[in-house]
Amino acid sequence: MLSVLRLHVRVFGPRTLAVAALVGALLGTSGTATAAMTASGPGSQRPAVEHVSGTRADATSDEGADRAAGVDLVVSPREPVIAAGDDEVQFGLLIRNSTTAELPAGTVTLVLDADRLTDLGDLDEPMPASANRFAEAPVEATAPGSEQTATVTVSRSDLPIGTAAEAGAYRVGATLQFAEDSDQGFAAFGAEPGEDDSAVSPTVSTATPVIWRGAGTDTVPMSVIVPFVLPSDIRTLPTRGQLEELAPVWDRLLTAARAHDATLAIDPRLIAGIRAYGDEAPRNAQLLLSRLETTPLPSFLLQFADADPSVQAALGFTTLLEPTNLDFVSRFGSFSETPDATGPGAEENGTAGGDEGADAPDTDGEAGSAELPLPTLSELLDWPQQETAHVWPAEGRADPALLPLLDQEGVDSLVLSSDGADLDGGPRARLGSDSVTVTDAALDRAARTALHAETETERSGGVARLAAELIVDAQGGSDGVVLALDRGATGDASDPAALLEQLEAFAWTTPTAIADQRTGTVELRPSGPSQDRLELLRSASNREGSVNELGAVLTHPEYLSGYQRTRLLQLFSTPYAADADGFAQVAADFRKRDAELLSGVQAISTEHIQLVGSSSRVPVQLRNALPFDAVVTVDVDPASAALSVPERRFREVVVPAETSERVLVPVRSRVSSGESGLVVSVSAADGSPTVFTGTLPITIRSSIETIIFWALGGLAVMLLVFGIVRSVRRRRNRNAPATGPDGGGDDIVPAM
Repeated sequence: MLSVLRLHVRVFGPRTLAVAALVGALLGTSGTATAAMTASGPGSQRPAVEHVSGTRADATSDEGADRAAGVDLVVSPREPVIAAGDDEVQFGLLIRNSTTAELPAGTVTLVLDADRLTDLGDLDEPMPASANRFAEAPVEATAPGSEQTATVTVSRSDLPIGTAAEAGAYRVGATLQFAEDSDQGFAAFGAEPGEDDSAVSPTVSTATPVIWRGAGTDTVPMSVIVPFVLPSDIRTLPTRGQLEELAPVWDRLLTAARAHDATLAIDPRLIAGIRAYGDEAPRNAQLLLSRLETTPLPSFLLQFADADPSVQAALGFTTLLEPTNLDFVSRFGSFSETPDATGPGAEENGTAGGDEGADAPDTDGEAGSAELPLPTLSELLDWPQQETAHVWPAEGRADPALLPLLDQEGVDSLVLSSDGADLDGGPRARLGSDSVTVTDAALDRAARTALHAETETERSGGVARLAAELIVDAQGGSDGVVLALDRGATGDASDPAALLEQLEAFAWTTPTAIADQRTGTVELRPSGPSQDRLELLRSASNREGSVNELGAVLTHPEYLSGYQRTRLLQLFSTPYAADADGFAQVAADFRKRDAELLSGVQAISTEHIQLVGSSSRVPVQLRNALPFDAVVTVDVDPASAALSVPERRFREVVVPAETSERVLVPVRSRVSSGESGLVVSVSAADGSPTVFTGTLPITIRSSIETIIFWALGGLAVMLLVFGIVRSVRRRRNRNAPATGPDGGGDDIVPAM
């Protein structure tokens, strides 16, 4: 008899999802049980993540699979390992409806395959008929564009795994079978009205691994590469506030990495970001840098901003991109002495700035230490802890064109994924003169989901898949594996150390340094970046020179070139390689920001100017779109002989970053009315180059001044005449004799 299930329901807000095809007629299992779930939808668009907990739909035909594409069913154990002494087991359920029609209510049935998994590829195969059903849960209807989740608690005694069963990974399947809704009809799910009543109800199936008592005595040597990277919303370098917030996360990650004897892959922006503010850096960030510099763990630097070297090779670059300078950030720092990045006190010299509204160096400010020179780029980026130079291409895939570029750059170590290389033997190999470390792509994907999936059910499914992959490797006698945490997921995760702490509980893994792994042979698979991504990056690279030319008008021209190169390197970042749609939007935002920068310093006209007198001072508004202070020379010439400009050049006009400044230009009109204008040129302080030339239209109405003058003069004369006449009349009235009505003055009756 099936157990009565306890359900814990979570409710989310509404979401908007893409229109998709609906679920088709599919064959599924039936059962009995009790449960309740609540329709829901998260308030923000979920990121694209792999459903590592199982197949999306168990379709019996291609047509059925297409119709099922709009419905996701995810099941996962709350804890990946089931111990013999556990009293109960919890499973998370998630139903996501990304179609435009409501999914009817139905029943979720849980079954267990008694055969131990020896290949995780079997997880996506249909469950066998012999699978043991152990629980069911009724579910409510799921509204369009929403999802519902629940936790199903099953008594350990109802789980069909005997105490004598072999330790290892097993498969739990979940099938969602919809009940026909007579009010709504069922045509949306493939059963047209009037069809044979024997047509089966549609189902959606999925599966997840669970671990029974670990892997026995088997273990697998496991190495871990832990990236220390910035979140994706930091476009250049972090602000001091961001550093203070991120330092505790990185500190926990470093502590967890030590337990796994991990190799650290560090974005140079983190190091330079902390050093760039010198004594102004947050104290916790300085301490973090000190820990990184003194840790016994092996480490290597990624390319700046984790830029993808494969894309640079595919674009025909003869050298890898590097930052030109970071002075646009260091200007905010305070340095008690010249930084020495090679010394133990280097961590006392840092923190960073930012970009595009999110990061600090978008606006000018006074440097914290005007007396001392700013640290050089080499001082900010120096990392003697790196024994050999490494590159880690996006998704671990290396285009053959990359190898000659690496040889030229003196890079002799490469990190690849098993998706991009054929590996035989241990995870270390030689590729020509280069040393190659090959990571396990299946482990990497499972870890990415465990780090970055939106819902707890999906994250738990990632952990379960990761545990099962390692158990299958251990029981299969693997030579060793390397797990590389996804750089984008690690940077955006709120607590990436939690996954490493979960891995510590996996007794079937042996923490192993990469240098101690066995060697094998490797061969590159044909791969390369998408053409769309290449074209967007080529276009952005071509605009860099045009933006840098505008630096001539700045007080510090080097700020703009350093800022623009840092932005460009971040656009080359590896996490964008796997998300074509997301990268297209990021590239569009980058192009929009470039357009703002390319406007530089220019004269703007907010309204049509009218010259109503023979001479006046005309305001010329200058707008600085650059994130740094500009010093310019403004030349103003009349557009026609109707105007004359006595003073035509205005030198050293300071226009603060991203603000406006007004210049008053004396102008005289030579005609009473007409149309003309002022030709305004804006150039660098020394007069070259000219960054803007434009005409401000002016309407001449100098006759209005004459009319107003005569009108005012006439009014003044009239007032004067009126005053004189009134005064004369008053004087006459006072001097006239007083007489009565009959002309006799004595007959006047005195007032009483």
